[in-house]
Amino acid sequence: MTIIALANSKGGVGKSTLCLLIASELAENGASVLIVDADPQQSCRQWVDRCKRAGTLPSSLLVMLASSPHDLKVVLTTTNAAIILIDVQGSINDLLIAAIVASDITLVPAKANVMEMVETVKLFEWAQSSLKRAPLRLLLNRVEGIDTRTTAFQDAVQMIRDNKLPALPTFVRARKVYEQFSKEAGSLAQIGKDPAKTEQVTKARANIVGVITDITRIIGETE
Repeated sequence: MTIIALANSKGGVGKSTLCLLIASELAENGASVLIVDADPQQSCRQWVDRCKRAGTLPSSLLVMLASSPHDLKVVLTTTNAAIILIDVQGSINDLLIAAIVASDITLVPAKANVMEMVETVKLFEWAQSSLKRAPLRLLLNRVEGIDTRTTAFQDAVQMIRDNKLPALPTFVRARKVYEQFSKEAGSLAQIGKDPAKTEQVTKARANIVGVITDITRIIGETE
């Protein structure tokens, strides 16, 4: 069993969408995947419900809810899923702590700007000082094509280096196709059945596969 948590100390970083993108891509490739929706907004559970009604949900993808550390423990000890993704509320609380400690890797999505990096640095410092086990990895998310050439992006990257934040080499681009996915598409592969969107989807899937490859490598190195 592989456990991947997605957490941040604040909301609005694209955490739930990223969780769904990774989960659906894994499920499309035959993995048995469970999403534990531990965010009171229940964005993942609502997306799964919409996809079920639309008939687009991958057959090996399930969702369960957890509203407390006890709920999370019960889910983790009773599931048969090969891969579990935990989507946690954007705040530091007991459930976030439980998810981090239980995970093989915790992804911390953030936009590449100084304001977001200040909060991200605080989260990493808190985890290092407060938790015995804190397998956090920064994942730059919603990166626009022009961003990498801006001073704001370079300043954020310098903060990452200065604070020695462990980050995934792959970052997730901002893509219009991800917005369609967030409705009820079920998977990027489902969107890719439209010939007009094949090229967009191919690039989008390659981006998410790159993230999954990074995750697999990091977990393999720590075992």
